Amino acid sequence: MLFNSYIFLFAFLPVTLTGYFLLGSTRRSGLANVWLALASLFFYGWWNIHYLPLLIGSIVCNYILTGLVLRFRGQERRTPQRIAFWLGIALNLALLGYYKYADFLLGAMNDAFGTHLPLLDVILPLGISFFTITQILALIDCHEGVAKEHGFVNYALFVSFFPHLMAGPILYHRPMMQQLANAALRRPQAKNLAMGASLFILGLAKKLLIADSFIAPVAWGFSHAATLDFVQGWQAVLCYMMQLYFDFSGYSDMAVGLARMMNIEIPINFRHPFHATSVANFWQRWHISLTNAITACVYMPIVRSLGKARKISFGHTLFAASVAFFLVGIWHGAGWNFVVFALLQSIGIVVSQSWKHYHLPMTPWLARLLTILLVFISFVSFRSPDLVTMRAMFGAMIGHHAFLLPALVTDELNPYLVTKLAASAGLPGLPLEMLVLALLLVIFSPDANEIVRRIEQHPRVIYAILLAVLFVVSVLHLTQETIFLYFQF
Repeated sequence: MLFNSYIFLFAFLPVTLTGYFLLGSTRRSGLANVWLALASLFFYGWWNIHYLPLLIGSIVCNYILTGLVLRFRGQERRTPQRIAFWLGIALNLALLGYYKYADFLLGAMNDAFGTHLPLLDVILPLGISFFTITQILALIDCHEGVAKEHGFVNYALFVSFFPHLMAGPILYHRPMMQQLANAALRRPQAKNLAMGASLFILGLAKKLLIADSFIAPVAWGFSHAATLDFVQGWQAVLCYMMQLYFDFSGYSDMAVGLARMMNIEIPINFRHPFHATSVANFWQRWHISLTNAITACVYMPIVRSLGKARKISFGHTLFAASVAFFLVGIWHGAGWNFVVFALLQSIGIVVSQSWKHYHLPMTPWLARLLTILLVFISFVSFRSPDLVTMRAMFGAMIGHHAFLLPALVTDELNPYLVTKLAASAGLPGLPLEMLVLALLLVIFSPDANEIVRRIEQHPRVIYAILLAVLFVVSVLHLTQETIFLYFQF
């Protein structure tokens, strides 16, 4: 089920909210969490019911293991706790590795060693990266004594909570379990309903009105990468970045908005990423919850382990950062294109951190420009289905196929130059006005959370009317259901 679907907007969401608040207003308000957990499982099963047992099995297994970790934590003999903890980590990584990376690794082995190992043809279950890493973080929090709350219904809801299940943000055990245990949050609160709905509508508009308008030109551009000229290549990349930006930020806004409608606060996952002045700063703004998780689970343990015997050096932190950012890249998918994407992130973090460490000169605007350039280049590999397409797109971006200028430019040149620099036809189906609007919004507009905060501080009827109109316009553009790009990761 998609947020941008009639069944979700006009059936699932109103029924789920109504049931949650009706049950939450009774003496047995805990039934509201049961209802929401069942609704979340229904939401997941709607997409492909065959993977619902996988999610339920993962929840049950991790619930048992986190319970064992909590049970044995206070005892003198820590061996049982460590066994339960590391068994949980291993099982979660094995599950993720099987479904996400097994076929890629088998194919790589066949290519490298000339073997003929049969591929498993595994279909990636939606949301597996998110509910797996969420439960790994829960195990870590229980192991370190950060999390102590434990109840099956609330744990199942924490993992399967439908706003975050498909594309994040990644949730943390303690803050979610504390909110789910608070009976007062199960009753409707007009302010949270209004602000959550506002955020949801802004996210829906981003997806339907902006991101989806770039689907056709991006698909055409990457499917004809070998024939694109210089201008068309950069148009295709720019359109993809606008599509991905508004698609992912739109989902993130909707997820936070849906949770807030139910009086639940989940992490903000997106904050002006194209304002970043370094690769690290970019990932602190784009998919914030993933960056925080990798930092806690990979970067900090590596730094601590390297610094045990001696003082932590810049080399230690640089090595840990390069490994962490490589994992950030490879987390997004299995394929050589994602390996290239991951390597570019690692190289970017090494260069930017070294530049900063040695106090080399760099103006803020140039740092921002170079960061965005690296991001755009690296996301070409992110979008390309294979290495051939990736190489062809890189070739187009440097004018390898043809260095043609837009007709608007060549019309102003003298006839001699025009014969040397023929006019580019541009990308077919390019929504030029929407591209200009998207760029202006990226550069100048506050993000949706900031807009909602301003509305919250200065409530006006006019805001409600404008949001209602925006919702109607967005729904009128719902001619077909299109999945969110981060669903495939």
